[in-house]
Amino acid sequence: MTANLTAALNFLSLPNACPLCIVALDPRSGRPIAVNSTFESILGPFYKFKEWDFSNAASEDVNPNSDAAGGEETNRSRFRDAISRVRASLCEDVDVCMKFAKEGKLHSTSKVRNVEMLTLGTNEAGLPVRKYFDWTIGSVQNEEGVNGDEPASAVILYGDMLKDEESSNRARDAELIDFFQNAPIAMHWLNGDGTVLWANQTELNVLGYTAEEYIGQPIMKFCPDEEELVLEIFKQLGTGNVIKDVPVRFRTKEGNIVNLLIDSNVAYNRDGSFGHTRCFIRDDTGRKIRDARTKLLISENERASCTQLCVSSLRMLDNFLSRTLHHVMGPLHALRGTCELISGRLQDNTSDDVHERERNCILLERAVDTVALTTRMVADVSDLARFDEGATLKTTFRLVDLRDVGLQAIESIKFQDLRLKGGDDGINVSLNLIGQGGPAVIRTDRAVLLRVLAHLLENSVREVPHGGKVTLQITSSINSSGKGVVLVEVIDNGKGLPAGTCLDDGGLINDTTSPAPCHRYVIGRRTSNDPDDIEKARAEMEEGLRSLKQNGVGVGLSLSYHLVRMLGGDLRHEKLSIGTKIYFTLQCKQMDTLDDNEDVLKTDTVLKSKALPMEISFEPKQENSAKRQRVDDFEFGNFVSSDSSMTTSGDSDTVVSGPAAVAVAKCGVKAELPFSVLIVEDTDICARVLGMQLKKLKCSTQRAENGQVAIDILKNSMLGTFDMVLMDLRMPVMDGLTATKIIRDELNIDLPILALTGERRDDIEAECEGVGFTDFFQKPLPKKTLEDLISKYKAIRDGIIRPVGLH
Repeated sequence: MTANLTAALNFLSLPNACPLCIVALDPRSGRPIAVNSTFESILGPFYKFKEWDFSNAASEDVNPNSDAAGGEETNRSRFRDAISRVRASLCEDVDVCMKFAKEGKLHSTSKVRNVEMLTLGTNEAGLPVRKYFDWTIGSVQNEEGVNGDEPASAVILYGDMLKDEESSNRARDAELIDFFQNAPIAMHWLNGDGTVLWANQTELNVLGYTAEEYIGQPIMKFCPDEEELVLEIFKQLGTGNVIKDVPVRFRTKEGNIVNLLIDSNVAYNRDGSFGHTRCFIRDDTGRKIRDARTKLLISENERASCTQLCVSSLRMLDNFLSRTLHHVMGPLHALRGTCELISGRLQDNTSDDVHERERNCILLERAVDTVALTTRMVADVSDLARFDEGATLKTTFRLVDLRDVGLQAIESIKFQDLRLKGGDDGINVSLNLIGQGGPAVIRTDRAVLLRVLAHLLENSVREVPHGGKVTLQITSSINSSGKGVVLVEVIDNGKGLPAGTCLDDGGLINDTTSPAPCHRYVIGRRTSNDPDDIEKARAEMEEGLRSLKQNGVGVGLSLSYHLVRMLGGDLRHEKLSIGTKIYFTLQCKQMDTLDDNEDVLKTDTVLKSKALPMEISFEPKQENSAKRQRVDDFEFGNFVSSDSSMTTSGDSDTVVSGPAAVAVAKCGVKAELPFSVLIVEDTDICARVLGMQLKKLKCSTQRAENGQVAIDILKNSMLGTFDMVLMDLRMPVMDGLTATKIIRDELNIDLPILALTGERRDDIEAECEGVGFTDFFQKPLPKKTLEDLISKYKAIRDGIIRPVGLH
């Protein structure tokens, strides 16, 4: 605005009825050079303001009524900035003008609302009183030159003082405006053409634009490569739909691409026409990262050959091989020991002792059973590997009697391979035949069916508690098509399938053969896309393979899955209120003619014969024999001494000389006692053979079936009861590593503990050393090595040699 400045100043000096407060400022200093009468009546006398920058009349408090973006500027800073923008337009310095122009601060007029001012003349006492003003700021210039110090231009301010009621309303409006401007979520409005009508400060901060750069622009300017998506969003909104969690990409001011999620609906005009959108946007970077991480983990899980999976896969393979080798080396250890013992007995045997031959035969039979079990295990692992490579099993289908195959399955269970005590442990195993008009025979592969039943029954027998119940239930019926259907179920009251077992990711199955929903057992299929679930499943698999508490190789269910499919069935699993049911259905390929009741399966229940714990006696069966010291040489749980243990008679003196004399002198009577060994071994045959070998070396022994039993025995024994512990590593209930750590750290027992294991992991020896094992040996342990160990630690006990490196 250009006007005659002299005339304007003269006008301000005259009394007038203008309702606005008007003040002219020197553009160079910002000081008032003239005010009108309304200004003096409201703000105060002119002389109180003319010596200082007028912007200082505004308070320095943060104005709660401010509608400025951010709401954190003080009244004074807002007021000064508004004046400075107009002052800059009057600046004669070209460089300064250009600088303000580039910064967007060059304006001929400016407005600022809700400025809290200190009024200095509105009361008799002249005390400062705070009032709120809206200011409009402009400028005037002389059209002609000026003389002397008369300014060539001036900044003119027009102030409108707010009434108290209006100020209160504005405070409420400002609070609502601040709520939207600084909400924790970004918001914007778009008109029907996609132009940004408004955006809050949060959105501007996210994208880095100023309001001038963002508002009033087409939204497509900020959404690269998203034209089709934006058009689809408007299409959905235009039909009255609400969109939620729609991913879209925005470009920031710096040129970066940010991933955002949009929720939106439409505010319609009163006439029902499209008004504007109400869009809420959220940062979608976290979800994108999570999705990418999920895809990576899924890819790793499905393609074990990927680089990212190599270390994990090799580690799992190493643990699996270590577990498998454990079950190979254990029987080899037992077989080697058995051969050495029998060889020694045959060489020492000078008479044709029938009982001796009988005992040797029993021991050999047990060794043969153990080797047969190992052979089956190797075959299982080999077949599973072939199935995983896509091979199919060659089957031979013949008529199979259901009762006969069921009886063979339950009678083939060998408790000594599955239970710690060797006997049936009070477990009730039964065959339950249910005839519902179906045939007593089915055309299938008998050997494959028996193999499946063996795995399922052994898993159940191994996991049920003492006195538990395992039932093989076979139901034969006729379906609606007149074909025979055989349902095979293995039901137990055990703890269920192990953690990490693969179940169908399709959820529960409503199976007509089962009254309750069930799961399908599957292989190589994930149960969840959540990365945490995938990592948890993999960790459970690795822990299961690494854990020394788990016995068995762990391929039974996986192999059974493939075998059942070869028979035309589908392996399924159902969690019972107490226990588990695993089952499958076999369809008869052709319906045999049922001429009489002999061809129909009859309902019946058959119990498996009981099994006592295996006892191998190696003493002649002479109840009154003076030489006999034990009914059973290997009644573990009691000490067993050899016949050649040191004894003295009442009518003769014992003369001790040589190293023995030194031992007696240093250790007293203990040096004359047999060397006592605690054998911690869960495999019955391995423990018995080891006990027999130690007896040959004139040692007394006691057996613990697992680490927990060993700890209980040591807790309840006097100090010095045992001279050495031979500790297996892989055992149920408590493994050898955990047991040894407790013995060292909690029981504070310092005696030799030797690891004797079939484990072949690279780090297992270091792991044993770390928890406190004295020494480490792998199965099978040669006889000479065992003899040297007993001699060494007996000499240490008796004080003949000093311990070196003993824990």
